[in-house]
Amino acid sequence: MSDAHEGPVSLDALARTILARSEYRFTLADNEVARHAAYRLRHEAVVEQDWYDDSGDGRLEGRERDRYDVRAIHLLGWDGEQPIATGRLVLPPGSLPTEEACGLIVEPRGQVVDVGRMTVARSYQGPGHPVFLALLARLYLEVRARGFNVACGMMSQRARALVRMLGLQIEILGEDRPYWGEPRAPVRFSVMINSTPLTTRWR
Repeated sequence: MSDAHEGPVSLDALARTILARSEYRFTLADNEVARHAAYRLRHEAVVEQDWYDDSGDGRLEGRERDRYDVRAIHLLGWDGEQPIATGRLVLPPGSLPTEEACGLIVEPRGQVVDVGRMTVARSYQGPGHPVFLALLARLYLEVRARGFNVACGMMSQRARALVRMLGLQIEILGEDRPYWGEPRAPVRFSVMINSTPLTTRWR
């Protein structure tokens, strides 16, 4: 019982420490203007990387969107008044982007959050990936705040390595496949783990 309690508290503390040390702030995109800023960041990324395919709404007014955005929770990272990063959570009930892309069900069915569309403006990408890690930390805390213990997503090899840096143990559910412009694999991960060694390393 004690270990089950200490695990998530330890990782929660690590995520909060990462955010406290970050020079950027993160907020929910809880209105139409903020959500459009998230879509524009995604649009800029897919144009720069030539990631466009037929799964979204194309180049509609300089925004990248798909049908899951209507029910998703969107996050924005800010440098002052400039949006620099975004990510989204798709909550149950209903199908998840990862499940649809791979033709699978992520267990426990109906209790999993889909984490995706993680984007950092090119000028804020750099050694150590501080913005991306802070974005991951805030997404993690949002998952925890909503009472979920399991998440999934389509992640590139690089993203999987960064997620592991946060202390999350990833279960790969399938092979890499083209998704949102580059090879990504479906993954599942629990937020109920003991991250004490990682907390020590980050300190």
